[in-house]
Amino acid sequence: MTPLILIVDDDADLRRALRRQLERAAYEVAEADSPASALSTMASAPPDVVISDVMMPGGNGLDFYPRLIAEHPALEGRVIFLTGIADDPLVSSRIEEIGAPLLGKLEDLAVVVDAVRLALFRRGRAAC
Repeated sequence: MTPLILIVDDDADLRRALRRQLERAAYEVAEADSPASALSTMASAPPDVVISDVMMPGGNGLDFYPRLIAEHPALEGRVIFLTGIADDPLVSSRIEEIGAPLLGKLEDLAVVVDAVRLALFRRGRAAC
């Protein structure tokens, strides 16, 4: 079974670029433009990994995370955060408490794919 990766970001261009990179790496990809949309999407197809923006107009990834884990506890350890403000100490501190990877939005997309592989590996899934 091919792992399903859910991208949660309000930036449609970034979602498209990530989708292309992840599909090239042989993953299935779903997209959501907000935390609420993500939870709705997950009701029908729970993902294996979630890539979430930290700051979105429809809610932020840091507030989304506890609800995500409460509703889908198997995703603990399989959430990757993206941000354009990676050097913000408050954001970095909160992400560190969660124990999730924090990648800059300007990161090489191959780095994101590597983070997905690592999240799947840590949880015992065979990654492509």
